[in-house]
Amino acid sequence: MNRKISFLFLAVLLFQTALAHADSVKDALNHKYKNQVLALRSPLTADDQKFDSAGQSLDTVPSSGWLLYGGIYVEKLNLSSDTLRLEGRRAALTTDEKNGQPMLVRFSKTQHIEIHLDQPLNSLNDVDAVLGRVFFPSADAAQHTRPELRRADDNTSDDQIYHVGDGTSAPRPTYTPEPEFSEEARHARFQGIVVMKVVVNKTGNIVRIKLERALGKGLDENAMEELKSWRFEPATHNGQPVAVEMNIEVAFHLYSKPRSIH
Repeated sequence: MNRKISFLFLAVLLFQTALAHADSVKDALNHKYKNQVLALRSPLTADDQKFDSAGQSLDTVPSSGWLLYGGIYVEKLNLSSDTLRLEGRRAALTTDEKNGQPMLVRFSKTQHIEIHLDQPLNSLNDVDAVLGRVFFPSADAAQHTRPELRRADDNTSDDQIYHVGDGTSAPRPTYTPEPEFSEEARHARFQGIVVMKVVVNKTGNIVRIKLERALGKGLDENAMEELKSWRFEPATHNGQPVAVEMNIEVAFHLYSKPRSIH
């Protein structure tokens, strides 16, 4: 009987120790990653995304339309023996136009990330290793969290992209509808300038849109969404159509919305 009691006591003690260790890993996970911005290596294909422990997406990536890259502001984390879950709104690290200081902009969409584990994570190092396969390192977060839209069928390589000048003409806008004010910004009488870096391909279509300077309150999302429909006469280099990279500024004002393309 005493042996049975001793064995039972030992089993309970080991179980409690395991629970305490699991709780300590969860605490360390929350302490390090909660309220941080993480940038996904893969495109944001849906509001709910699943990965395996190797960082491979378990979702189908669209072969047409637009792909969105960017980051999330982690608001909730949960770790079990077979799953690591993160939840938070899509977000970007940018620079405040007024004082030049770093600024966090959170967008309206909430993202759920679920990582299926092939074995329990027993330490923060294990957690770091798994998250490092799904997200970029924290040191690179600012660069990769800025939302970027890319056409899934675009095959323009970086070495085929020109810049205006030195024999390269600017593309000429032919269809540039104005983005709409968001209700949130209109209600708050909020205005300012959104800056985006775009690539216009040699047929005059925008194929990449990257947010360079954000405003928030839904204006950035509206600007990026509208730019997908813009059309140009393509840029030329030595008389031949080429793809170019350039900035587009969209100024949201309550009574007028001028823009600058350069």
